[in-house]
Amino acid sequence: MFTHFSKPIDEKYTTKQFNEFKSVFEYIKNNGYKIENLHCCASTAFLKYPSMWLDSVRIGSALQGRTLVCVQNLKKIGLFKTNIIEIKNLPKGYNISYGNTYKTKKQTQIAIIPIGYIDGFNKNKLRDDFSLKNNVIAVFIEIRKIFKDNSLKVKIDGKSYKVLGKLGMYHSIIDISENENIEVGQEVEIDISPLQANDKIRREYI
Repeated sequence: MFTHFSKPIDEKYTTKQFNEFKSVFEYIKNNGYKIENLHCCASTAFLKYPSMWLDSVRIGSALQGRTLVCVQNLKKIGLFKTNIIEIKNLPKGYNISYGNTYKTKKQTQIAIIPIGYIDGFNKNKLRDDFSLKNNVIAVFIEIRKIFKDNSLKVKIDGKSYKVLGKLGMYHSIIDISENENIEVGQEVEIDISPLQANDKIRREYI
């Protein structure tokens, strides 16, 4: 028997929800029924309310280093890696990507990597809450983006390199003009949420 806390970050509301759940399973037990397994805590509640653990807990996002609770030494797991498949030198004024969304301002060396939005790169969860409060927050976030560098980046040997233009479905184009030593086949690290990564991507567990 189980339930799910709708707002585990809210201690008062969660305690009320837990007490209601507790009254139900105690009533069932008092009437002669045996409950093999009781649980109600997912990751956030597990970290925040040890007294509510019961028989089992459901750990999901915390295993990926994601939680609403600040926890010391909890780190995001999962690192997406790919390799450069081609390097090109482009002249000034050369259009890149869908809709010619980027034009080179000077001679530019680019690297092509075989990962695009279909793989989960730059794929964000769509909003599912359109309350006034969250609409205001969403607008504020978009305004802040105007005043900072929002370009996508990848890492090669620990250094960040900018993605140029729009992502392709199966590829991305990286500006590597600052480093003449980068070669085809070199490893590239990309920040992708484990929750958004394409199911067909090979997982390796270390």
